[in-house]
Amino acid sequence: MTSFRVQLPENFDFTRQAEWPKWSRRFERFRQASGLAKEEEENQINTLIYAMGDQADDILNSFKLSSTQLKQYHTVKTKFDEHFVVRRNVIFERAKFNQHRQEDGETIDTFITALHALAEHCNFGTLTDELIRDRIVVGLLDAKLSEKLQLDPELTLPKAINQARQSEARQKRANPNAK
Repeated sequence: MTSFRVQLPENFDFTRQAEWPKWSRRFERFRQASGLAKEEEENQINTLIYAMGDQADDILNSFKLSSTQLKQYHTVKTKFDEHFVVRRNVIFERAKFNQHRQEDGETIDTFITALHALAEHCNFGTLTDELIRDRIVVGLLDAKLSEKLQLDPELTLPKAINQARQSEARQKRANPNAK
């Protein structure tokens, strides 16, 4: 078995609270990869607070947790989640999703990744793949490809992604100096 050291994530930027979910996921990966998740909960909490940075202690104190709660990693982590994650407005999130278009110079993979990230907060449920597919079709820079995809009644998300990638690859081969 290979042994390696895992670095703590960089301190959380308290001026960019919207980045909390991303930072939190990174910390959870660190917690698992480093073996911290198997240690005492108090040690996990102390590592979380240390990794977050100076302001974390003050925020933790503002939660007014009992001495028992202060020893429960899940309770502390949930309180930070509640503190930093603003309840999202689904209408606003869907508007951002529906307005998103591929930009000049943006690869199809970057465009698709952005759509998946935007869809995460839209509560689309079982329609997520279909709506991402539709957004790809109407949001592509390549109007001819968009039209071709619109004419395919059996179009699925994987099929749309595959055709967009193939089209992008053909364009790059035809014009290797283009960005």
